[in-house]
Amino acid sequence: MSMVRNLAYDAEPETRRRAYEAELKSWKKAALPLAAALNSIKGEVNTLARHRGYASPLDEALFNNTIDRQTLEALHEATRASFPDFRRYLRAKARMLGQEKLPWYDLFAPVGISPTRASPVSGFQERAGSGGKSSAGGRTWGFAESSVLVVEQFGRYSQRMGDFAQRAFRENWIDAEPRSGKQDGAFCMALRKDESRVLTNYQPGFKSVLTLAHELGHGYHNLNRARHPILNRDTPMTLAETSSIFCETIVRNALLKQVGAEERVMILEGALMNACQVVVDVTSRFIFESRVFEQRLKRELSVDELCGLMVEAQKETYGDGLDTEVLHPYMWAAKVHYYSASNSFYNFPYTFGLLFGLGLYARYQQDPEGFKTGYDDLLASTGLADPATLAGRMGIDIRSTAFWAASLDTIREDIDQFERLARG
Repeated sequence: MSMVRNLAYDAEPETRRRAYEAELKSWKKAALPLAAALNSIKGEVNTLARHRGYASPLDEALFNNTIDRQTLEALHEATRASFPDFRRYLRAKARMLGQEKLPWYDLFAPVGISPTRASPVSGFQERAGSGGKSSAGGRTWGFAESSVLVVEQFGRYSQRMGDFAQRAFRENWIDAEPRSGKQDGAFCMALRKDESRVLTNYQPGFKSVLTLAHELGHGYHNLNRARHPILNRDTPMTLAETSSIFCETIVRNALLKQVGAEERVMILEGALMNACQVVVDVTSRFIFESRVFEQRLKRELSVDELCGLMVEAQKETYGDGLDTEVLHPYMWAAKVHYYSASNSFYNFPYTFGLLFGLGLYARYQQDPEGFKTGYDDLLASTGLADPATLAGRMGIDIRSTAFWAASLDTIREDIDQFERLARG
């Protein structure tokens, strides 16, 4: 199924459509036992939450993520107000793909130029600063060139961050090259003292450059947390993406200034596609899960009811940004986090993390030197205090909708630029 779902990124429209249809057909065959499992788990969570003294599973999830309802409500108020902007992005993407409305299976369709992919070997052998050109005119961004860019841009923020990145490359903390038998994806792990190790599967291109900056952002977070004993470093999911989003934004903004219009479309599309998932789709998942918990208090839900709740949540969030006749009724089957009895509402911390990181970056742009004096201390203290307390030290009120709206303003600017580029 993972291979079929990955075809949503394929360059061929017919391949994307057929993969989507095959996926739905497969989920339908497995829907009954999955629905039985989901009903069982949500019933268990409802019962345990009540016996543990929580008003609801959501209250337990908020406690585990160290935020309160007021913070979540402020976050959701701002995100819902941003939906019309994300719909503008989706309609612009549909136009670029030659469509009137975007069907679900084209959410991840590639747009813009498509540079000829260099081989992993050539990408790693490339000399620093020798960025090649593809036949389509796009830079290939080999690993050596990317390392120079990341060190340079981290150093523009601060000498300490630049030195950290330089050390990570110099001491070979990064397992970057794809190879047979290596796990896919990317992650960063704190190792010992102030060291980290990063795994990526680097393929020369913009996406891998940003992934590299993102994972090294986690490493910079680990560097700052290392000043405290290990028992005081445990960070809630709401704060886990703070440094990675910040560092990725630093490099992405630098890239946008260095490339032409066609390449800018690719970079903006990647950022907006991710933001749309984290803001819009995650909200649809939150709405769905909330309604399942509520209705499960009364009785078990059928496959058709679960599909109906899923489509209803997608219509409420994506609205006219997508073709409402081509949605994904079985997303409740596709997302494994719904089946956790210990980690309900798994995804809203990612919305928090993205917008908290972008909000901090916006504050940095307003007052660079004043911001730097408190930022490293904030990262060092994510295992010592809750998000509201830490944000308060930076003059930020996360219980205020205004802060989250300001974070979303940075995404609106990207959407505006994407629309202009889409019009040519």
